[in-house]
Amino acid sequence: MQQFSQLINNYSEYIIALVLLLVLVSFVSLIIVIRSLNKTKKKYQALLKGVGNKNLEEIILSNAQRLNFLEEYLKENENKLLTLNESLGTCLKNHSFKRYNAFDGVGGEQSFSFALMDDNGTGLIISSIHGRNDARTYAKTIVAGKTKYNLSDEEKTVLSIALNRKMKN
Repeated sequence: MQQFSQLINNYSEYIIALVLLLVLVSFVSLIIVIRSLNKTKKKYQALLKGVGNKNLEEIILSNAQRLNFLEEYLKENENKLLTLNESLGTCLKNHSFKRYNAFDGVGGEQSFSFALMDDNGTGLIISSIHGRNDARTYAKTIVAGKTKYNLSDEEKTVLSIALNRKMKN
């Protein structure tokens, strides 16, 4: 123990200088850490301040609420779209139209046949026959691509075209 005391006494100036150097290095490190902490604190406060009077937490919660609303809105619209797609099959959307001269000597293709069908081949054919002295209009129902009425060649043509359009859609 005496040797240790004597060693300390002999080198006390160096030990004091070393301790002072360590204190100085610690003090400089402390100042650097405090400055860095202050910069980080300012950035954190700016981040929490957010936009307007909202802080970061309010902004995140608001965005989460909007996201939930949009997800529900999207699901609702998907359900509506499925319903619309199901009902489109029964809409009269497949059509065909043909103009023609029903009688010799009557020009201008004033007569016509018009077929309007849904995807199941159900609908109607409207024909208007134009003569010199009169015009007559007929409507014939079509169920599953067939009818109980006699069809003219023009009516058969528009029916066939309208049914084929259903298959292309």
